[in-house]
Amino acid sequence: MLAIALNKSIFLIYMKAYITCPVCITRQRLLLLPELKDLLKKYDIETYIYDISGKPEDVYNHDFNALEKCDLLVAEVSEPSHGVGILIGLSLQFDMKRILLIKEGRSLSKILYGMPGTDIIEYEMVDDLKIKLQNLLSALSA
Repeated sequence: MLAIALNKSIFLIYMKAYITCPVCITRQRLLLLPELKDLLKKYDIETYIYDISGKPEDVYNHDFNALEKCDLLVAEVSEPSHGVGILIGLSLQFDMKRILLIKEGRSLSKILYGMPGTDIIEYEMVDDLKIKLQNLLSALSA
């Protein structure tokens, strides 16, 4: 992420984000990814989205290569997922910021609540999520 200081405000100039969700239990959350992409575009954040198609090695290469180019990981974590957990770990290794999205009432590992550079948004409905995510992105760009 590149930023410049102007009148004590920091403006995000260029940021890339990788957006992902669990797909092992249900693929329902895949429908959320394009909505998140559209929201991030409003903040001029270039996005990469998880792509379920292809052979396992293709999925790995796509995810790893896309994540490596990014400054931010946005992950829906309401369902357990080894793959999303690995991406969260890699994002820490790559010194990225993380925004984790979880439905209210769902549980999340304590280690994620303590992970530096991580914001967690608990939401009830998609509209609620969008408002909370917009508020967070606005705060990050202020």
